[in-house]
Amino acid sequence: MLNMPKAPSTAMDCLVLWLGRSPTLGFAISRVAFAVAATWQVSAMFSNEPDFARTTLLLQTGIWLWTLASIGQHMLTPPLALALRPISLFVDVIIFLTVIALCEPLQIAALACLFFVAWSASDRFGRGSIIVLALCLVLAFLARGYYESWASTRHVAEVDRAIDGLTVLIGCTIAAAMLSLSILEKRLISWSERLQAVGLSFQKSLPRFVIEQISELMAARYCAFMWQMDDGPVHCDIIDAEGVRALNLPQRQNECLLAVTPREAPFLYSGQSSRILLRSRLGILRNEKAEQLTEAVLDILGPGQGVSFHVQTGELRGRLFVGARHGWSPAALLRAQRIQEGLELFLERHFFFLAWRERTFAEARLALSRDLHDSVLQTLAALRVRLVTAIHGLTAIDAPNQLAELRAMEELVTAEQAHLRRLLSTTEGATGNVELNREIERCCRFIALQWGIECRLNPTDHPMTVLPETATEVEFLIREAAANAVKHAAAQHITVSLAQADDEILIALKDNPGAQPVERENYTGDFELQSQSIMKRLGKIGGTAYFHNLSMNSLISIRLPSSLPRSPI
Repeated sequence: MLNMPKAPSTAMDCLVLWLGRSPTLGFAISRVAFAVAATWQVSAMFSNEPDFARTTLLLQTGIWLWTLASIGQHMLTPPLALALRPISLFVDVIIFLTVIALCEPLQIAALACLFFVAWSASDRFGRGSIIVLALCLVLAFLARGYYESWASTRHVAEVDRAIDGLTVLIGCTIAAAMLSLSILEKRLISWSERLQAVGLSFQKSLPRFVIEQISELMAARYCAFMWQMDDGPVHCDIIDAEGVRALNLPQRQNECLLAVTPREAPFLYSGQSSRILLRSRLGILRNEKAEQLTEAVLDILGPGQGVSFHVQTGELRGRLFVGARHGWSPAALLRAQRIQEGLELFLERHFFFLAWRERTFAEARLALSRDLHDSVLQTLAALRVRLVTAIHGLTAIDAPNQLAELRAMEELVTAEQAHLRRLLSTTEGATGNVELNREIERCCRFIALQWGIECRLNPTDHPMTVLPETATEVEFLIREAAANAVKHAAAQHITVSLAQADDEILIALKDNPGAQPVERENYTGDFELQSQSIMKRLGKIGGTAYFHNLSMNSLISIRLPSSLPRSPI
């Protein structure tokens, strides 16, 4: 299976990558550093002025209240957080530009903080906001020629060195944020490229493969995939701390989780809010009230934040719900959209390769059918005619044993003709699921005719429906195992048992020797089956087989996936 990029493991990796996911953490660090520098600068400016003691206290209090309020707003939920965000950015711009124009020691620190303001504004309002911010910055520098800086004659060496150190800290935060952003971008590109290379080479169901890869990429607490083919029933596969499993949800919850408009837009949700954050078809960021949706997510997936996006390719359409912290950041919507595009491209390639393979197999089956019709099927037809002629010639002779043997051979040839025509039929793959017990019961009757032994299927209470290709795969495995039992163990009685557990089919074949069984080794135990044909077939579909040497008989156990089509061998 493809080894996709995994989540970071060390605390430093988590910190650096978190800086690139959103400007929130980097801006918070820069705000605190700037507030400390501004506090020291205010103290240095007014320390020798007793009349300005109250002013100093008010300025320092205002700086820290502004810092704490700016950091605390990210903990709010929509719509209040989204409403305060533009106001907060506007206040930040005014404060930092004022510092640049009037306070020389804090100019570089304020410029560095404006980087995070520009990042936040571009996430919220688009890249056009950066142009507006650049024009405001130009005006601030032009205004410096008309004002005298407050601190031009109030430098304190110790404070200047401390401010320089804090400015370096803000610069390092910017560098780490840019590096983290680059790492995230390269990781996402690498994940998307490697995902496209998978094609059909994964030994599990498609929905489970998708949720495993998305969960690893986003380091998610859970990842749920609700999907359906055409207008069929809605399925839900989920991976969380309990592992990968399928959920059966009522129709009302399915409708609540899938009824999001616009359907193709990713959105952010949280268990603490009844609103979701998304972009409209025009790209405008908005929040919408979705009480039923958030309640359904809370009931099924539990509390916490997450992101959801829609996928639709060919006959498959569905929606993924990924439990990951986002902080109501528009950047999370952009990353979800990139993941959505990469996943849809993978699904398009997957279904293209699947259709190409099916068409190739159909064409090969048609060509093989024409060739076999002219050789094997005609040979079987000629053999059947000769058997009928021989039976007719022996009718007048009192030879009941020979007649019974010839009639059994005629029945075997007839059954083999029907079996070959069914395998070579080009329309067989278009049918729906088949009942596995019925197909294997017919196979056991054929084995009994083929080898002149007793072969029966243990009845089961629960029906097992599988794809026709899977039923054919099981039939070939049973026929090969029975042939080995007859040829190598002189088996006269074979009992076949079937069971279905989770997403696997279990097959057991027990043989009983005849009146003169072949000699067996004294060793009694279990070891891997030595049949190369069976192991080769199982290796292509991800199955296993073991041989159990018992005291009086033998037992072959086979395990294979129930959701995989038959591999071409």
